[in-house]
Amino acid sequence: MRVATVQIAPRFKDFEANLALMVKMTLEAIRGGAQLIVLPELATTGYSFMSPEEVEPFAETLDGNGRVTQGMIKLAQQNNAAIAWGMPAKDIGSPNLYNAQVLALPDGSFIRYFKINPWGNDFIWATEGTASPPIVEFMGKKGGLLICRDVRDKSDSMKYLYEKGDANIVCFSANFGDGGFPATSWVSFAKDNEVWFVVSNRYGQEANNDFGEGGICVISPKGKVYCTGLVWSQPCIVYAEIP
Repeated sequence: MRVATVQIAPRFKDFEANLALMVKMTLEAIRGGAQLIVLPELATTGYSFMSPEEVEPFAETLDGNGRVTQGMIKLAQQNNAAIAWGMPAKDIGSPNLYNAQVLALPDGSFIRYFKINPWGNDFIWATEGTASPPIVEFMGKKGGLLICRDVRDKSDSMKYLYEKGDANIVCFSANFGDGGFPATSWVSFAKDNEVWFVVSNRYGQEANNDFGEGGICVISPKGKVYCTGLVWSQPCIVYAEIP
């Protein structure tokens, strides 16, 4: 399987521009042969919301009928690809808002996950998820989801959300912030859980948050880091072949 991770800088609350950029970069990755494409956390909106009311107009109910979900499912079906991305969302039958990640699959289905460990602006508007990341089989692999701070070090008090054998590939959508690249927690997660870790991240300054120059990569179960194609502070794509 050829996978692609995408780096962009979403414009805060510029939904139309962000959606257009997501589609553009996804199609570019598909033209590059990718069968799995991963986009950053809150890719449709940016990160720095200061109230639930500010998020509400951009949150989509994840029942499969929303504009973003439908569009991405169609894109996945048309190109026989799987696409993961982050967005603000509402659960079916609930007024709560969530920092969510969605994976659209080639067969027209999708899975979703709500961020469990909030950071920064999440505390202002997002309800914490309570369910472990879902696992789904596609293209002969077992794939899972993960959002930013939900990646954990062994030194952390919380248990891992994954165990060895749960998944072959984990799609990681992040707004990881400025710092060392690759983050130690990314490499530890890939090695400790023996998974291919597909890290999508953003870059740029946004209100109270500095996401630095970005940084995307694919990390093998043995900790080998693939980052050819990474360009700091620019939209770019990194590819890797998963045996």
